[in-house]
Amino acid sequence: MTALHVAYRIFEPIELEVEFDITGVTVLLGANGEGKSTILRALAGLLPAEGTPFSGLPPQRRPIAYLPQEHLLFPHLRAWENVAFAFDDRIRRRERALALLARFDIEDLAGRFPHQLSGGERQRVAIARAFARQPELVLFDEPTSALDKSAREAFLTSALPALRDAGVPTLAATHDPALVEVADRTVLLRDRRIAIP
Repeated sequence: MTALHVAYRIFEPIELEVEFDITGVTVLLGANGEGKSTILRALAGLLPAEGTPFSGLPPQRRPIAYLPQEHLLFPHLRAWENVAFAFDDRIRRRERALALLARFDIEDLAGRFPHQLSGGERQRVAIARAFARQPELVLFDEPTSALDKSAREAFLTSALPALRDAGVPTLAATHDPALVEVADRTVLLRDRRIAIP
């Protein structure tokens, strides 16, 4: 199982110094205001911070797939076009996009626009698009909070296992106990410190 060591000092909007390992699917727990989203945004390069990994790289050059609560698909592009948009080259774009959609069991949605998709379907399209960049780390901010019961179940039983099978370390900031149950590792942020590394 692939692991990634994180050691970061974050300066804004709150000061944090954290060190922990991301192994397989790792869940980051903590009360509101502790800094879970701040850690994700710092890793993605969206907040001033220093440390390892990826410090010093601008956001667009970090090999990271960052999926905030709003998945921000392009509304004028079909599902496969949203995925293909992330490819650096134009070779076999549709074929490669369809293969990624199939990986997350949504190839039948390839021709739909985002407004024709449920919240869970949009999330899986966003994950497929993130994988088009061949990330070395996947970050989720509250991935199940806006999903209905069936979409949440699909995320837990289909999307997460696909991420685990791909061997890409995944960090999910969450309050969802069901996500904790399927995680490979849990990290607790308490009093703005890592309590369980």
